[in-house]
Amino acid sequence: MEENAVLGCKELIEIGGKTMLEHTIQELENAGFEQIVVVSSPSKPAIDNELMNRGVKIVHQVEPKGLVDAIKCARDIMGLGPCLIALPDVLFPDANPSAELVSAFEGETLLAVVQVEAPWGSQLKDTGRVTEWHENKILGISDKFPNRDFPLGEYRITGRAIWTEAFWEIEDDDEVSTLRCLGSLEKLSACFVKTKYIDVGNPKGYMYAQSIFNQ
Repeated sequence: MEENAVLGCKELIEIGGKTMLEHTIQELENAGFEQIVVVSSPSKPAIDNELMNRGVKIVHQVEPKGLVDAIKCARDIMGLGPCLIALPDVLFPDANPSAELVSAFEGETLLAVVQVEAPWGSQLKDTGRVTEWHENKILGISDKFPNRDFPLGEYRITGRAIWTEAFWEIEDDDEVSTLRCLGSLEKLSACFVKTKYIDVGNPKGYMYAQSIFNQ
């Protein structure tokens, strides 16, 4: 993937004529969001330039300290309350998971979940797998196994979620650990989304995304 990055920014890789970042921003706009905060890095000025006059706010995460720290940076602008998290390195050609999350939200931390199917599931690694359910409650999430293929037929969280203040009351600088704790308390819900899920962050997923979005 590094050879496809634009000025060192994977977020600016084009898929079907639009950057991964632009795909994500448009998904949020189409879901009705008017305040969008992009968390970037001071070492990636190309993103600032790309988003100039785009109508989004940009905040810089000074050091790459992970997702939880990145969202804390955004909360300095957004303030308290539920916020939708959308990672730009995953794409969804058949649905708008952000819109579905908003529609399904009932006050609890909510994760968009897909059932992994062939052929698109063959490009996924075994991370973010849901291991235990009760109705629409997520009770368990597996460890990450990035060297193992994702088992077809099982369910995966997607890089789209609504985190509530309950998340921040628990958070321990690791999102999976925090989500597991919420699950153990039966305070973590699932929004099931029927769509192909494409992880553009790996070469196999990148090639698959190009084949889908360039049809």
